[in-house]
Amino acid sequence: MLGLGWPTDGCPLYLFIAFIPLLYVENYLNHSLFYILLFSFITFLTWNAISTQWLSYAKRTNGTFAIEAYLIPVFFNSFFMSIIFSFYSWIKRHVKDKRIGYVFLVCLWISFEKMHLEWELSWPWLNLGNGFSNRTEWIQWYEYTGILGGSIWIWIVNIGFTESIIKYQNEKDIFSLYKKIFFNIGIIFFMILISNLIYVKYKGNQYKRTANVLILQPNIDPYNQKYSISTNKLVSKLKRLIDQKISKESMIIIAPETMFPNKIQIKNINSNKIISVFKDYLKKKSPNTVFITGVELITLHHNNKDKNEISVPIFSKKKKEMQWIDIFNSVIQIGTNENIEFHHKSKLVPAVETFPYKKIFSPILGNILLNFGGTVMELGKENHPSVFQYPYLGIKIAPIICYESVFGEYVSNFFRKKNVELMVIITNDGWWGVSQGHKQHMYYARIRAIENRKCVARSANTGISCFINETGEIISYIPYGKEGFLYDKIYLNKKKTFYIKHGDFLSKISLLTTTIILLYTITYNIYDQITKKNWMNKFKF
Repeated sequence: MLGLGWPTDGCPLYLFIAFIPLLYVENYLNHSLFYILLFSFITFLTWNAISTQWLSYAKRTNGTFAIEAYLIPVFFNSFFMSIIFSFYSWIKRHVKDKRIGYVFLVCLWISFEKMHLEWELSWPWLNLGNGFSNRTEWIQWYEYTGILGGSIWIWIVNIGFTESIIKYQNEKDIFSLYKKIFFNIGIIFFMILISNLIYVKYKGNQYKRTANVLILQPNIDPYNQKYSISTNKLVSKLKRLIDQKISKESMIIIAPETMFPNKIQIKNINSNKIISVFKDYLKKKSPNTVFITGVELITLHHNNKDKNEISVPIFSKKKKEMQWIDIFNSVIQIGTNENIEFHHKSKLVPAVETFPYKKIFSPILGNILLNFGGTVMELGKENHPSVFQYPYLGIKIAPIICYESVFGEYVSNFFRKKNVELMVIITNDGWWGVSQGHKQHMYYARIRAIENRKCVARSANTGISCFINETGEIISYIPYGKEGFLYDKIYLNKKKTFYIKHGDFLSKISLLTTTIILLYTITYNIYDQITKKNWMNKFKF
């Protein structure tokens, strides 16, 4: 049911009843931790396998399918989830009131989802709140809670239905059963009603300030074409797409992630030949226009002391010396002015762009984790994300690269301290072929639009490129596997939502509650054991 309820084609109503079998079984196996772990692992393994089956489309650098790219995250994520559920079961067994156990489950799960957004093994793809990305009319209140609010919603309803069934089996009160079922159905529809009221109210707040945005979708096969196509052909292809809409009127042109096959040195970025070509092109065609695109930037270290942990040693034939290179997945903004703005990707894909907990796993696994996804080198990352300035209209732009768009609070940080008005997402989802992967990724961007109430301009190499408005609606799009462009006037605003201001505040409340219940459980059980021991000693003959 979790798999059937997952985006993009799933019906999210299934998510409200999907955990009932597991919760029901746990209630009757609460003295057998092994079976609880087993059944929960089977549950989560099935969900992960169905919902992220598209990972199996990943290939190694030699062109063969990297099945480990699918099996490893599915296995470990399922294992982590089953540990969380089993830990809840243990706590529930050691507290007097099982309602405390249910509170612990919800809070522990939210803490786990937050951890999945922050640690090196991050994989928030299946955080429960993402499950409503294909029903944005239900979740307009995400501008207050983010996706964690959706996760809590799912657990509360599932627990409510389960308790209704268990209580009926114990008391055989059919009226009470119906009352509790209708109450939980009411929770579902109440939140949907709240969402629709927010939606209706928001639709009237259209902003007068706009920007002209042109999105490119070149549709280059990342496995077979990206590194074989010549630079001249690529530049010509992009120019041909731009020429169909460019004018003297100022605009923002957006191309996908890692667009150019050649790496560019940060030190020489302003004098780079490809960048100079586009500078000259913009000066001639549209002097007040900027071009935002993805590139791989590099930094060379000539001194061994300057290198980082991710620096890769190379031998320079020209200088006949050893050098160290840092590679970044970056986005740059090219304008007619001299300086080029750039931002490095901060949230790297585990096992594709970064080696999680390298000191622990590297001696065991070698480089097996980096041998798919188009690279065999660990990438550097940006510690302090920056925004782009569009000088001609005084606009600030949040440049989001691929996987970064899955991280709610990370994206909201672009808007928190600076008056950013537009969200730009560049990505290359062609690694996963014609699957649910590129669809889910695009749908998650709709959640970011709601959380921050910002329009999104999304450029994807093979698709789906699209415009998304502040309520998460897709205004226009180019289908997957098609070459083309999109042009529109996009609304801008500096509004700071509650979520922008406070981020994942629910995770902080959940962590505090989890800690209090854990300490209470430990203290209560120690006290209980001491009391029993003293009582037995008192009646010892």
